[in-house]
Amino acid sequence: MNKGKKIFIGSLILITLSVLICGYLYYRAVVNHPFKAKGEEVEFIVNNGDSLYKVLNSIKEKNEIKNLSLIKAYIKRNNLDTNIKPGDYEIKSDITLKELISDLNKGIYNKNLVRVTIPEGYDIEKIAALLEEKNIIKKEEFLQSCKEYPLPHYVKNTEYRKYNLEGYLFPDTYELSKGMKGKDIIGIMLNRFNRSINELRNKYSIDESKIDTIITVASMVEREAERNGERGKVSSVFYNRMKKGMKMESCATVLYALGKHKDKLYYNDLKTQSPYNTYIIKGLPPGPICSPGMSSIEAAINPDKTNYLYFVSYNDGTHFFTNNYSEFLKVKKATQGD
Repeated sequence: MNKGKKIFIGSLILITLSVLICGYLYYRAVVNHPFKAKGEEVEFIVNNGDSLYKVLNSIKEKNEIKNLSLIKAYIKRNNLDTNIKPGDYEIKSDITLKELISDLNKGIYNKNLVRVTIPEGYDIEKIAALLEEKNIIKKEEFLQSCKEYPLPHYVKNTEYRKYNLEGYLFPDTYELSKGMKGKDIIGIMLNRFNRSINELRNKYSIDESKIDTIITVASMVEREAERNGERGKVSSVFYNRMKKGMKMESCATVLYALGKHKDKLYYNDLKTQSPYNTYIIKGLPPGPICSPGMSSIEAAINPDKTNYLYFVSYNDGTHFFTNNYSEFLKVKKATQGD
C-alpha cells in the first residue's frame, strides 16, 4: 500500500471516528437535555387518552424539544414506560429525558405543587389558615386578597358582610404552587364554583339573581346538617320560616358571628350583636357563613317539601323535625337539657 492510500484511509478513519463521537455526544445531549430552553419552565397539557408520543409530537410542534427521532429511539431502546397521566404540566427545562418520562408516568405536574383539600363547611378564615399551614400563602395576605378581589356579578356587595367572597371559594382538592398570589388562588376556586353551578343549571332552572340567596341558605344547611339525607329537610325549615316571616334561629350563624367554635351555645351567646346572628335579625344573614358542598347547594335549590319549622339535634348526627313548637321544646329539653 503506497503512502497516499495510507494517508487517505487514516483520514477516513479519523473522520468516521469524529462523526461517531460527535453523533454520540449529540445523542447524549438530547437525552440529558431534551428541551431547547435553558433555565425556564416548559408548559404543556396531557389530555385523557393522550399517548406519550402524541404529547412529544405536540411539544415538537411548538419547537420546544430537540431531535424527536432520537428521543423516540431512546424510549424504545430502553423500553421506558409509555403510560402517562393527564394534567397541566409545568416541567423545568433542565430535566433529563428519563426524568421527564418518569414525571409523566407518575403525574408529577410541578415539583413545587402542593395538593390541598378544602373541606366542605370551611369559612374563608379557615381556608386562609390551611393555605398558610401548607406553605402556599400567608393567612393575612390571602384574607387581604379576598377583600380586594373583584366580585363576580352574582355576589352582592354589602358592608355588612364579613367577606363578600364567603361561600364562593368552592370546597375541593386543588394543586397549588408555593408562593402563589392570593388572586390566582381565588380565581381557581371561583372557576371551580362556576363549573359546579353550571352543572346544577343543567339539572334545575336557576335564576341567576337567586344565586346569592341559594348559597347563603346552602352554607347554613352545610353547617347544620351532618348527613346528606337530612339536608333537604333542614333547607325546607329555613324556607318555611322565611315564608312565615320567622327568624332563622340558626346556631351556625351565631358561631360565625362569634368567630370561634363552641360545643355548646349559651343564652348570652344568642344575644351577640351581629348582622349574622339570626336569633336577633329577621330573615337570612347578610351572606353565606361557609363554603357549602354540592349536596348542600342542591338542597338549597331543591328543598324537601315539608311543613317543618323546627329541628333539634339528637347529638348523633341526626335531627328531630317538627312543625309543633311544644314538641320541639320537649325533644330539645330531653336531648340538650334546655
